[in-house]
Amino acid sequence: MTKPDPCPDEHARIALNAYQDCLKACAAFEGFFLPELEQRTDQVWWKGTLESNAEELAQRIQRYLLEANMTGEGCLELRAPNTSATTPTPQRIHWRHHRQKVYQLVAWGLLGEVPTKRWVVRHLCNNRLCIHPEHLEVGTQAQNLRDQQLNRTKNWPHQ
Repeated sequence: MTKPDPCPDEHARIALNAYQDCLKACAAFEGFFLPELEQRTDQVWWKGTLESNAEELAQRIQRYLLEANMTGEGCLELRAPNTSATTPTPQRIHWRHHRQKVYQLVAWGLLGEVPTKRWVVRHLCNNRLCIHPEHLEVGTQAQNLRDQQLNRTKNWPHQ
């Protein structure tokens, strides 16, 4: 049984803002400049999604945010179904013949850019289940490791 959302209006506001921000990011998308032969499959997928599927992307992001459970810490958690309580895993989706974690869809969809090999989605809250747009940021793996180090020393700026 899931506990009731402590602030349903805030939850709905976050989802609506994400929907609107996603549409703006997709509208501002200017394409990807590498020749087709040099692009990775996921980059071609994201280019097509941002250019041709903006409305559906925004709707999916909004729906996933509304499905998530808000925690006392302000995270919006969305865990994979049938996952262990001791080792919960982030929910994955399959959409447009592409499989990925929901937090990646949220972060990249709101950024409105094609992911590159160098960039990862960072959880500023250090909660892998969190899909809250304000808790996600795109950065390098080195930055992600630094986040983890800061969290271990309890000097985490997000807390």
